[in-house]
Amino acid sequence: MATWGRALCALFVLLTVFCVAVAPAAARPDPDGVVVEGLTDPRGIAAAGGRALLVAESGNGKLTRVEPWRKGAPRVSTFAEFPEGQSLVEVAYQGPNHVWVTLSGDPAAGGGRVVRLNRKGRTTLSVDIAGYQQTDPDPDDQEGLPEESNPFGLALLPGGGVLLADSANNDLLRIDRKKRITTVARFKTEMVPWPDGLPFPGPPPGTPVPAEAVPTAVAIGPDGAWYVSELKGFPFTKGASRIWRIEPGTTNATCDPANPNTGPCTSYATGFTSVIDLAFGRDGTMYVLEIVKEGLLGAEIFGDPPIGALWAVEGSSKTELVPGTLLAPGGVAVGHKGSLSVTTGTVFGPGGGAVVRVNP
Repeated sequence: MATWGRALCALFVLLTVFCVAVAPAAARPDPDGVVVEGLTDPRGIAAAGGRALLVAESGNGKLTRVEPWRKGAPRVSTFAEFPEGQSLVEVAYQGPNHVWVTLSGDPAAGGGRVVRLNRKGRTTLSVDIAGYQQTDPDPDDQEGLPEESNPFGLALLPGGGVLLADSANNDLLRIDRKKRITTVARFKTEMVPWPDGLPFPGPPPGTPVPAEAVPTAVAIGPDGAWYVSELKGFPFTKGASRIWRIEPGTTNATCDPANPNTGPCTSYATGFTSVIDLAFGRDGTMYVLEIVKEGLLGAEIFGDPPIGALWAVEGSSKTELVPGTLLAPGGVAVGHKGSLSVTTGTVFGPGGGAVVRVNP
């Protein structure tokens, strides 16, 4: 892992190392039902019409289609497959001929892109996010890599195009139907308290230190606004992550924790930890998924179980669903008749991942 003196560890690096420390998938509890098992580091997930799901397996480069049946095992097939070096992160389904995915990894190997696939799993559009970020550096970068890019969360825009959260460049981008990229908003660093009990040198517990936002997911709310979640970077302080609300059509906004209630980007909800995905139910409920409820450092350093959390947020109240049952979750999707599907074991390696059903 990167040295502890760095203010931010890139998310894909963290998850790769985190895989070494976690318990095997056999320890996974069962929430409301397992849809499919045996996946390799599943992260993003999307409803794909009817009961079908598309799952991004980041560990083997496969975009997997899962078709659950009322009885018996689901039908599982490969929708698309990407070469080594192109790590699948997120998937968004607009229709059989319009399936969007984000690819992280080395740009020289084809990573750092957003691509659109047709019904045969072939690429029909490719957008070079890593190249764009070379001309749009992060002004608040804390680790000396202001042009770094890690395409992460996706949201489909009405009328075409997508929104993209770049977790390394700390910004939200808009890609239109002609592949033109626009910076929607930048997420500034925030002063967070230094955690207690860390086994390496640091300031006294409670000392304010800067942490990068690390935007992970973006979703369109029932009000049409654009909502973006944070993982919140090193030292990964518990409760330091927030959800931002951005007015539709915004460009070049600043999401500033020091001024969270002014301008087109405002703070919507706070008190979350290491948020990895975000989705809205048909009734307007916001679902917030945390990869590790107690914070990444507990699992990484002290070997705590990587138990995540799924929160149902309605107004100012939030309720945890299936507490204590989601191990290292990576993505949440609202599907058939409002059902929730969650990927788990997102860093457990070959065969250690699953999709589970959660009743809202």
